[in-house]
Amino acid sequence: MTWRWPVPPRFLALGGFVFAGDLKAGPLLSRLPVDLTLLTGAILSGTVLLRWLRGARVASAAGLGLVLGWFLTFLPGAAATAATPYGTRKLATLATFSLLAATAPFFLVRDRADQAHALEGLACLCGVITLDALSGMGQGGLQRLAASGGGTIALGRAAGFLALAGAARFAAGGRTAPLHLALAAAGTVAALFSGSRGPMGGLALGLVLLLAAAGRGRLRLLAAAGALAAALHLSLALGPAGSLRRVADFLRGEFGASEAYRALAASSAWARIPGAPLGLGLGGFATQVDLDAGVARQYPHNLLLETTLEAGWACGLATVALLGAALGRAWRSGEALLFAGVGFWTLNALVSGDVNDNRPLFALLATALARPGKDLP
Repeated sequence: MTWRWPVPPRFLALGGFVFAGDLKAGPLLSRLPVDLTLLTGAILSGTVLLRWLRGARVASAAGLGLVLGWFLTFLPGAAATAATPYGTRKLATLATFSLLAATAPFFLVRDRADQAHALEGLACLCGVITLDALSGMGQGGLQRLAASGGGTIALGRAAGFLALAGAARFAAGGRTAPLHLALAAAGTVAALFSGSRGPMGGLALGLVLLLAAAGRGRLRLLAAAGALAAALHLSLALGPAGSLRRVADFLRGEFGASEAYRALAASSAWARIPGAPLGLGLGGFATQVDLDAGVARQYPHNLLLETTLEAGWACGLATVALLGAALGRAWRSGEALLFAGVGFWTLNALVSGDVNDNRPLFALLATALARPGKDLP
């Protein structure tokens, strides 16, 4: 894997946009006079438009067609969108921010080097989120470490991807390998300190996928995995008690209220799917399943169940096809981090969040599908 610095600005714009929601509530960026997601979305859209005007075209029309086809399968659910603020907002966000995250890479990526740069751009923003959270470790009485603007799950996801990126770069060797190993260790420790079990599971899966795709760097990657395990062991004395307890309980098979709710949400969604071939409508889980009476924002915490239940069977099947195609293309790309990253973010999408919380996943799916069979000049 060839990594070069600096990261082209267009890929920093992509990273800034997909992680804007995790950054904008922080003490510094919350003071901006304009919403950070709108600002970064405008910057990314302007970047895409500028490249178009300069002659850049979609490198893989088939990949873009697959993504746009997936969005079209939401039409039955969109037509029956719940008449609630959450349902309306869900539809609007899907048709704007999520669509932008899933299509912009097709205008930014033309070859393998661009794929590597896209990964770098995402990793840079994950590094900002992770290091900012770790800098707040000195607060007394801290039970779980959280991103300053995005909570514990946001930190776990960002830190987990940073750990994968650092491990992949270490496996590639070079003079900066020790620095990237340190970043991988910081990401691993921050993911543990967040107490978020989904990202920790995603990190474990990602490391396995990295090993599977690493090729000649496999021995160095095994060494990195050992170093990360040592970093986890040494950090236990410093970790927030609440986070360590949550992870320990999970490893012992002791599940709490969070796991019980997710299991109930999944079983409830699954039970309604056979009777809703065209879906309940976006936001329908909240209005028709309604596990938390009075809570407006409810969802099954599983991308496949959510798309199938709310947008219909065709959307669910298209979601499986999209994920499978991206994983296959990522495997063939030769970019081990791309393959591991798609797996990491997919697992996270299957255990937490609603469809619009997955913009990093959408960006990675597009990055995997954007590169044509033969690199363009």
